Amino acid sequence: MKEKIAIVICTILVFAAGLMVGSFIMPKCKTTECNCQKEEKPQEEEKIENIEIKYNKGKKYYIIKNDYKGEYDYQEVSMSEYFESDDALDRIKLFNTTEILSFSRYKEFCERWNIERKYDDTNMEYMVVAYAAYGQPVVHARLANAITNDGTISLYMWENVRGITADIQGYVIVVPVDFSVYKHEINIAYTEEEFNNIVMYGSTQDPNQLMADKPIIYIYPEEETNVSVKLLNSELLTVSYPKYNNGWSVIAKPDGTLKDLTTNRNYYGLYYEGKNHQATMQDDGFIIKGEDVAKFLEEKLEILGLNEREANEFIIYWLPKLESNKYNYIRFEPAAEIEEYMPLEITPKPDTIIRVMMDYKPLTEKIEINEQILKSQTRTGYSVVEWGGSEIHD
Repeated sequence: MKEKIAIVICTILVFAAGLMVGSFIMPKCKTTECNCQKEEKPQEEEKIENIEIKYNKGKKYYIIKNDYKGEYDYQEVSMSEYFESDDALDRIKLFNTTEILSFSRYKEFCERWNIERKYDDTNMEYMVVAYAAYGQPVVHARLANAITNDGTISLYMWENVRGITADIQGYVIVVPVDFSVYKHEINIAYTEEEFNNIVMYGSTQDPNQLMADKPIIYIYPEEETNVSVKLLNSELLTVSYPKYNNGWSVIAKPDGTLKDLTTNRNYYGLYYEGKNHQATMQDDGFIIKGEDVAKFLEEKLEILGLNEREANEFIIYWLPKLESNKYNYIRFEPAAEIEEYMPLEITPKPDTIIRVMMDYKPLTEKIEINEQILKSQTRTGYSVVEWGGSEIHD
């Protein structure tokens, strides 16, 4: 009897062991009908209003399509009065804010920086994003969406900071939130063009696009005058400040202050950039060591008619691009070439128009060329002055 029981137990153990081994050595089912190795379906992509989500090299990008339709305030601010102060950069650090503020702190912030306060509800808090940049004439942003979830507000924002000039510009975005919101996050958005450039070139800008860089126009009437300025090849514009809308209409003062009649804001120059500027090396120009650029520009800009402030702004912009090169080929375009690229129509017509457009190319070795002969320019009466430049890519 004991032998029979032992045989039964052994049989059961062998059968069980066979099941266990089979569970490890059984081949995976290769048929599509098999349900034993189901893979998890990828989670459905999040949908965000006014945003399209795209990927490049495994990285997620938010593409702005439209502006936020919910409640918020957006203002562009000028801090020009602080530009020449010794503590300008410290002031910018104090101004730059990404924080949820109580009503009292929001009110204090507006008063301190002379910002129009839109909201008066003491029962709300306020998500404030404020940013200013030293030396930029174009600083603005767009808000695509503001989503509140589990105590966090998520902002989807696009920002544009362009050009260099003697100024401080910035923006403020304010979104009212209730007291349940205590955290925030900022998600950077891109335009479709910026994303395409990232895919193609690894940068938001197309390096092959030839640009007329940083032209800025100053106006100095002999008395306060209404002035109209038109760029006759305006289809080439890529950016402008204040916004170019079939022209600029300003009230110009003798000190150069310009009041734009569209924005009702004061400026000291009209700024734009343009594409398809075909700058090339010619058989004349100047070959200048990087270390000698500042002195060279001071001398040549005086000949070309720029005053000290205008020359200072020119050098502030171009020196970082030129000084680090071993040598630079530099050429100042004749008036006919400047006029061909971007004709100006100014009403009333100025007594003096000075336009300076510098083309340059970094060089590793010194080359021999004919030295360019510059014609001295002086200003008399009602004057308009413009300067800009372009890097040669050929």
